[in-house]
Amino acid sequence: MSSSFLRRTLMLGMIGALGLGGLSSGMAQTSSPITLHGSITYRERMALPPATVEIRIVDMTNRPTQPETVSRASFATTRQVPIPFHITLNRALLKPNRAYGVVATLLVEGQPWFKTPMPAPLNLKNQSNILLTLRRHGTKRPSPALAGSWYLVTLGKTLLQDGTPTPTLELHEDGTVAGSTICNQINATMTATGEKLKFGPVATTRRACMDATTAERERLFLASLEQTSAWRMNTPGDMLTLLNDQTQPLLVFHRQSHLPVK
Repeated sequence: MSSSFLRRTLMLGMIGALGLGGLSSGMAQTSSPITLHGSITYRERMALPPATVEIRIVDMTNRPTQPETVSRASFATTRQVPIPFHITLNRALLKPNRAYGVVATLLVEGQPWFKTPMPAPLNLKNQSNILLTLRRHGTKRPSPALAGSWYLVTLGKTLLQDGTPTPTLELHEDGTVAGSTICNQINATMTATGEKLKFGPVATTRRACMDATTAERERLFLASLEQTSAWRMNTPGDMLTLLNDQTQPLLVFHRQSHLPVK
């Protein structure tokens, strides 16, 4: 056996041992499965409705902004963040000298609410402690005039002046929504374009109302938010009216003096 043949054999063995451009030093190129464990979270202070978690392993080598999916896993959850996840993929899918990453999406009713801003580099030496921090996705910033704390004064055609507590909304400039139906706390999102306004899925706590009148007010209030398609404000900026797609008033709010809760 010649010395040149031995050198070539040794060099090929070293390249095979390195594999994946440093992702898995010494990893054998086999079809054995790899299971990655981690959790996803986000920094926004809002409750998460029942959602779907999607985790993907992506190849970022040629298209770092639109990476190709190598493996995918998804599951439904009713948990709040941090939400644990795991994804199993075939080791043979990871090719030498490629750049791989992990991305996550949180979907509510099929719509993406949170996404990873960019893939987290895949490190096979760390298979059980992956933390993915997601960011709010898909909301357009509404008019600054909408931002603030609002309490309900008219529900449909009913003027609420009986001295009892009324529903409230906290509209934030980042498109997130909080508030109260009196019986329950709510969280949602809103998308505003000009005078058009739509609220995303509204998540609520699940407390029963103490009396029939308040329960009916809660039902109508939540239904009106779902039907909202436009908004209108008076010149002083202290009265906000939400309208349906026939421009009929659904809800009228008065601005509260305190600033919205962040």
